Amino acid sequence: MGAGQGAGDPTRRSEPEAAFQWDFVTPGLPDQAFEDAPGFTPTPMELRVMLLAHLRPRADSMVWDVGGGTGALALEIARLMPLGQVHTLERDPEAIELLERNRRHLAIDNLHIHAGEAPDGLSLLPQHPDRVVLEVGRPLASVLRAIWTALQPRGRLVISTASLEGLVDATNTLAQLEARDVQVVQATVHRMQRRGSQARLAAAEPLFLIAAERHG
Repeated sequence: MGAGQGAGDPTRRSEPEAAFQWDFVTPGLPDQAFEDAPGFTPTPMELRVMLLAHLRPRADSMVWDVGGGTGALALEIARLMPLGQVHTLERDPEAIELLERNRRHLAIDNLHIHAGEAPDGLSLLPQHPDRVVLEVGRPLASVLRAIWTALQPRGRLVISTASLEGLVDATNTLAQLEARDVQVVQATVHRMQRRGSQARLAAAEPLFLIAAERHG
């Protein structure tokens, strides 16, 4: 081995990180597939599957994900629709950096990240989506109305919130907008954890899921 080519040589190029491989056709990437950070954890896999089932994306859908966070749900959606596009809007710079790392890690090229806050930031996204996911603590009526105006006829909106006030605000606003096929689900995931020889079920944070469709 020649000089300067040893394993400890700081000038030697490191091997590029391999993309995460998930060769199954089912939705539900494992939580460990996503990087997290203090204050940012991926939506648990079981809840992502439920949100996807209510969103009903098509292979060529154009999806808005408002409030992207770690990007777990947006990346899950993008992976399932190779002919479609996902545009996520996120206001937190740390979340945007984390989302971009996860996008690269999973080698997803049909997810587009936009820095901004709804409702004003919605103007940064391509208009007339046919599917929208709103991931917020408490959805504001002004945000819901702006999203509803942009949504294509017969398009679907799925809201996830952990807030009871958010649930009430969302359902009241959707009633005023004359949304159809409104569905509300409260979901809690319990997973087994072991401590020594003991096993117990630990609950993740409960989530309210509100799904609705716009009139044709």
